[in-house]
Amino acid sequence: MHPHLYRALLAVAFTFIILALIPLPILSPNDPAYAVDLLGLLLLVLFVLAITWEYRRQQRSL
Repeated sequence: MHPHLYRALLAVAFTFIILALIPLPILSPNDPAYAVDLLGLLLLVLFVLAITWEYRRQQRSL
């Protein structure tokens, strides 16, 4: 993975993480949107971990 692509993917992912964190204090835990927001946050964190793992794996093989 090219370093510029990695940085761009991280920037997009962290932007969406910040945007997903904004409504959390406003939503009540009983609200269905709260569960959807948490699921989205979980998927974004997994995405960040996956691209970081892939980037580091490819850098070690060079």
